[in-house]
Amino acid sequence: MRLRGLVGIPFFLTLSLPAFAAVMVLPVQGTNLEPGEAEAIGQMVAAAYQIESRDRVVAPEDVKRALDETGSYETAAKKLGATEYVYVSAVRLNQRIVITGARYSADGKLLFSEKISATTLDDAEPGSERLARALLSHKTTEETRTLDNVTLTEKTPPNRMGTQKVPGFKGSFTLPVGWTDELAPMMSAAFDLRLESQNSFIEFGLGFTVPAGDYDYQYGGLFLDIGGNLYLSHTSTAPYVGFGVMPRLMSSDSIANLLVYAQGGVMLFRESSTRFYADLRVGQNVIPVTYGGEPVQEYDPVTGEPLPAEQPDKVKFFPTEFIFSVGMGF
Repeated sequence: MRLRGLVGIPFFLTLSLPAFAAVMVLPVQGTNLEPGEAEAIGQMVAAAYQIESRDRVVAPEDVKRALDETGSYETAAKKLGATEYVYVSAVRLNQRIVITGARYSADGKLLFSEKISATTLDDAEPGSERLARALLSHKTTEETRTLDNVTLTEKTPPNRMGTQKVPGFKGSFTLPVGWTDELAPMMSAAFDLRLESQNSFIEFGLGFTVPAGDYDYQYGGLFLDIGGNLYLSHTSTAPYVGFGVMPRLMSSDSIANLLVYAQGGVMLFRESSTRFYADLRVGQNVIPVTYGGEPVQEYDPVTGEPLPAEQPDKVKFFPTEFIFSVGMGF
């Protein structure tokens, strides 16, 4: 049933007058394919080639008739007014179909060739798109991969509508700004989990922060990271923006702490199982970081008797934090 649907696709290429065509796609040379499968692959490759080249293309069935009349590719190209032609072969192995395309000039000179593997005939559409783009741009089919034309052979659905788990690790550098007093910068490491959908992701993190350097005022400790982010483009390299909160247990006298933040970043290699990302956060402490407040016991220098203890004022900060992070997900 699926094969019949592919073969029955209205093939708009045949509406183009062959006499004015610039490219002809030869009938697919199939090996170990069921009847009609080679024809379906040929139609998909020709349709994709016309879309990518934005030029007129002669369909394989029309090319076959010209070949029957002329007996050679070069003569058929001249008859149809084509300046080049595309040779396509498809070989079914045990678990995949290897589709190879070769682009020739009208006089038979090889311009470029490339191949792609398909798990089933359903891969013919994304595979044909990538193959056509590769032949035209002289790139590999891996380089012409996008989020929407990943094949089943690569074990990723073409359209990832569900949630994908991306666990990983990231490191960060934090610069707190106390506005009136200098605070110690911090380094942190965290386990990071991103639950990614097509256009957004939710982020969960667990890590620790340590102060970097010897300062009068410094803090560090354990933190949780909970945030939501929105992708700004549907591409392999995609920028994103988001916001979140970081509940923390800090080494300052206040102990409990909460940071709210906004961030912007970029995710690389979204179509891959291993990707890299970097982001910059601007966060604000909504619970103060507190120092001091403990009574200081002093003694009379003559008698040695303890003097009345004084209760010093606590020093409270609401620092703004600038956090730069880089991470890797798997």
